[in-house]
Amino acid sequence: MATTHSPGLWTDAFRAAVTPEVSIVGFQRSEPGWISQASDYAMPDFDLWYIAAGRGAVQTDGVWHAFGAGDLLCLKPGNRYQRERTDDAAPFQLYYAHLLPFGRHDNGLNRALADVWPLHLSLPHRPELSRLFIELFEAYVTRPPQPSLTVKGLALQVLDVVFDELQRSPRQAYPGGHPGVLRVKTLIERSFAEPLSVADLAAAGGLCPSHLSALFSRHVGLSPFEYLLRVRIREARLLLARGVRVKEVAARTGFGSQQHFCRQFRHRTGQTPTAFARQSRWNPRSPIIAIDHWGQSL
Repeated sequence: MATTHSPGLWTDAFRAAVTPEVSIVGFQRSEPGWISQASDYAMPDFDLWYIAAGRGAVQTDGVWHAFGAGDLLCLKPGNRYQRERTDDAAPFQLYYAHLLPFGRHDNGLNRALADVWPLHLSLPHRPELSRLFIELFEAYVTRPPQPSLTVKGLALQVLDVVFDELQRSPRQAYPGGHPGVLRVKTLIERSFAEPLSVADLAAAGGLCPSHLSALFSRHVGLSPFEYLLRVRIREARLLLARGVRVKEVAARTGFGSQQHFCRQFRHRTGQTPTAFARQSRWNPRSPIIAIDHWGQSL
């Protein structure tokens, strides 16, 4: 009987075998002083956390690991998730995605990848991950009943960035993220409900508006204002899924008026806020985006 061997890491055959199976994508916003209930959960897949803002720590296999904005954490198959906590002064906000990079029938490739993928990667120099996780979250929330090629394609782009980082020699210099862009991203994530103007964002980054727009688009792949709108729509989805009234959602996400909010929401999601809220509450396939990773109410 012939034996099939796994391709080596980073080869063309390795990359050709990448067929990510995404089981859930979500977003978690923590409150100051929050700490999760104690647990001891063995990970069945790769759980990626992209830290959009703030700081916190997660306990796995008896060890606490601190994280901050721009970090990518990976809880791998077999890791035991036990607890997480947030920073009192800067509560974390994160996207998470459960996936198997090579699907369920991988001939050992998921395990080989897990062996070289560290739990913590500091990636402030890869701000395009912000855009990718926003788009992955949006695509997952609005996916059709059948498997979504858009979700798979975005997961592939995330993995492409990660693989590029994992292949770097420890001696290779990492390009720095522009500090002005990082400051603006942090302001948007923390103050999206405020009436932020392009001038406000530019001032936070210490740049003129045109320079900020060029830098932000180059590093993130979106204009600063488009990034702000996507963050506001993300927050609106979370509130609607919790049953918050449309008028209050508009006020709490910085849209100024209910009419403007409804127009933007429908334009960007293809649904009215009311229809989305109804679907999120009753559809068993709808992602539960109002809870954390393990089903604990936020």
